[in-house]
Amino acid sequence: MACVFGTVTVERCAWRQKGLPSVRPADRALSLPAGRHSHGLRRLAVAEAVRGSYDQAKASIDQRCGRVLGKRQAENLSIAAARDIDAFYRRRIPLPATAETLLVLQFDGKGIVMRPEALRPATLKAHRAARRAMRTRLAPGEKPHRKRMAPLACVFDADPAPRRPHDIIAPPDG
Repeated sequence: MACVFGTVTVERCAWRQKGLPSVRPADRALSLPAGRHSHGLRRLAVAEAVRGSYDQAKASIDQRCGRVLGKRQAENLSIAAARDIDAFYRRRIPLPATAETLLVLQFDGKGIVMRPEALRPATLKAHRAARRAMRTRLAPGEKPHRKRMAPLACVFDADPAPRRPHDIIAPPDG
C-alpha cells in the first residue's frame, strides 16, 4: 500500500470463493482503503492538486513522501474525492427562513497578476507600452498594467445574535 511514509506491505488473510470477489475481514478492522493508496495519501494528493497543476502536486508529494504516486493516480484520486459532491448538495434541503432571519451578502475582491495572454486588449497594450524604472520591482506609484480583479460573493442566512459592547470586549476595569 502506498502511504505518506512510502510503500508499506500489508499482509492479511483473504476468504475466497470461486466466481466471487475476495473478502478480507481485517480490512475493515484496520480501516484500510479499497484501493492501493492510503487515506492520508489521498488527502494529501487532493490538497496538493487544488493548489496548482497535477504535475506540481506530484512533485510536491514526491518531495515529501518519495515516489509513491504518479500523475494519473493524483488525477484519479482528486476525481474520486469529488465524486459525491453533487449528490451531497442535492440532498441538502434548506429550511424556510423566518421573518427574523437575516439574509447576509458578503463580497470581496483581489487583484490577481495575470499572464500577458490573459489580459484584456487595453490592459495588454498599456502593459507593453509601460517602461519600468526598475527591472525587479515596481517604483512607488507605478501601475503594473497586469492585474485583473477576481471577485467573490457569498450569500447566507443567519439568525440575529444581538450583543452589547461588553459582550465583545471586557470593560477597562477588568
